[in-house]
Amino acid sequence: MQGKFKPNPVILIFLGVVFLFFGCGKKEDQKGPSNSHAVRADTIVVEKTRVPAMRIFPGRVRSKVQIMLASKLPGYVKDVPVNIGDEVKKGDLLVLVDDTDVKARIKTLQEMRRAAKAQLNAIEARYEYSKINYERFKRLYKEESATKDELDRARTEFLAMKNQADAIRSKIKSISAQIREAKNQLSYLKILAPFDGWVADRKVDPGTYVNPGMPLIRFDGKDVGFWFEAAIDDSLFEKVKIGKKVRIVIPAIGSTSATVVHKQESSDPSTHTFTLLADLDKMSQLKSGLFGRVYIELGFHDSLLLPENVLIQRGGITGVYVVDASNTVHWRIIRTGKRWVKTKDGFLPVLKDTEGIEEKNQRVSGHFVEVLSGLLPGERVISSNLLKVKEGDRVE
Repeated sequence: MQGKFKPNPVILIFLGVVFLFFGCGKKEDQKGPSNSHAVRADTIVVEKTRVPAMRIFPGRVRSKVQIMLASKLPGYVKDVPVNIGDEVKKGDLLVLVDDTDVKARIKTLQEMRRAAKAQLNAIEARYEYSKINYERFKRLYKEESATKDELDRARTEFLAMKNQADAIRSKIKSISAQIREAKNQLSYLKILAPFDGWVADRKVDPGTYVNPGMPLIRFDGKDVGFWFEAAIDDSLFEKVKIGKKVRIVIPAIGSTSATVVHKQESSDPSTHTFTLLADLDKMSQLKSGLFGRVYIELGFHDSLLLPENVLIQRGGITGVYVVDASNTVHWRIIRTGKRWVKTKDGFLPVLKDTEGIEEKNQRVSGHFVEVLSGLLPGERVISSNLLKVKEGDRVE
């Protein structure tokens, strides 16, 4: 009778360990390929880009024809039928100063003139009689039918009537001149628009007492063109040249390239700035007072720029997918700086209130972000299929 086989416990333990080792290795081999797979995606090479160095200064739109209308006579303002920004036509009423006193004076003078004319009519009748009488006595005296004394009395009466009539005529002429002057003053009390334009500023309200020369309305002409006016740092005086092109961005309207037509030779000692004027004739929908900015180019520098659409946000952290030499994808955190927009005229910095302005002008060919750290020139960044790419993938 053969004996039963009894396995060695040591051998059983060894076989179990080998089984577990190879079993776990097989599972890991099966799991590895599921975490790393090939993806199709485009890449771009990070390169340095030439961008302008700029200083940006705020300014405003200003009409080329701008006048200040002032009071010519003292008085209380009776009516101001316009407000700031109103468009008015030539001859429209802007300010009316109380004309009660002037009208009362005109009425009094007209009554005085009527009385003087009535007096003149009476004097002229007597004057004509004295003239005829004097001529009659001259004939009688020649015929020796009248004495010298009678002739002298007739002559004296004639001259007296003539002098009275001349005096009254002079009085009437003087009163008429005063009436004309008063009527002119009446027109001065009505401040009218000198031409078509806009009310740029209003400095008085009804009830205000004004003195001669006091500013009342600032008025801008229409269809005469506009300037952009800005205060520029004194240190840039030599950089700004008459005839040079500058970029003007007006958030309410858009942007344009404008020519510098004037720069103030003197400087404002309180702000250490000089005034610049740029011609805005090419822009439409302009009005005085619109806020804008002028971009002064100081030169150029190289910067790492990435298209804005390749950036990925994770929990408030900005990064990109970088592809190494073996085409493996890695998540890379980067630090960004200025935002730029690329136009047909070159790169321009993007500010909060200028977002989308260049798009209105159909000038944009891309939005870019400056990379301050996290990338080096020559590295490759994934630029498409970003939602399907993940860390460790291989790019085909």
